[in-house]
Parts: sequence; C-alpha cells; structure tokens
Amino acid sequence: MLENYFSIPTSHKSCIEKMVILDKTRDLLKYSLSNSLDDIQIAIYSRTGYNVNLEKAVWKLNPGLSISVKHLMNSYNVNYSMTMDIKDKANKFVVVNMRVGDKWFITGYDEINNKLVNWELIRTLTRAVKIAMNILNDNNSSSENDTGDE
Repeated sequence: MLENYFSIPTSHKSCIEKMVILDKTRDLLKYSLSNSLDDIQIAIYSRTGYNVNLEKAVWKLNPGLSISVKHLMNSYNVNYSMTMDIKDKANKFVVVNMRVGDKWFITGYDEINNKLVNWELIRTLTRAVKIAMNILNDNNSSSENDTGDE
C-alpha cells in the first residue's frame, strides 16, 4: 500500500502533506493531514485562498472513503485530512475527512461565485428551489384549470 503515497515538502508546519493515489479513480491528489481542525482550515486557506469555518461544518457518514486515504490517516494517526482539486476546469472543490473511532465522515465545499460553499447548504438550497418550483407549477396548474365560473 505504501506505493500509493508520495512524500512532498510541506508548505506549512501545521500539517503533514502527502500525495495519494485514490483506489477507485487512480487520481493523484495532495492531502493535508492533522489532528487539529484549525490546522486543516489553515491548509484550506493556503491552498485555495478561502477561509472556512469547519466548526460549523455539516458532517456526513462516508462509507466510500478511499482505502488509500484511510490507511494514510491511520498510519499517521490523524483525525482529519483535506484535499482540493478543480472540477469543470474552472471551479475548485475541497473535501475534508474526519475519523471518529472506526467511522469516517466527510464535508466539502464547492467554489461558487468566488466563494467556497458547503455541500449541505448547496443540497438544502437545491431542495428549496425544487419545492418552490413545484409550488409554482401547482399554482399555475390550478389557475389554468380554474374557469372563473363561481
């Protein structure tokens, strides 16, 4: 398994930084590792230029975390890891993993209009828009069916 990890110099002393080849995708990503959420926030800022407050993050159980990342976090005995990449050739995204006992959790952020927005907020807003659209569609349908005769 050690062949999936590559050491690189750290840009700051608060986190360990390692290159990891993800099991399923074979993507090569740089991970920052620490036992401190503050250190992870500093790593996010240093790599993206964005401040995030991980104390208010919404964490979801992540049964699909790459075995390579699990082994890396376990081998360094850290509870947090983060990585970032660019999707759609334009927007950054950040993934933060948390280990609690033998369970793994995830939170993440997508860059939208030059801000990092938490995935849970994006999901909530998307659901709200869908509900609003359904209400509007229902109102339009009932208005069209209304003949005006009373």
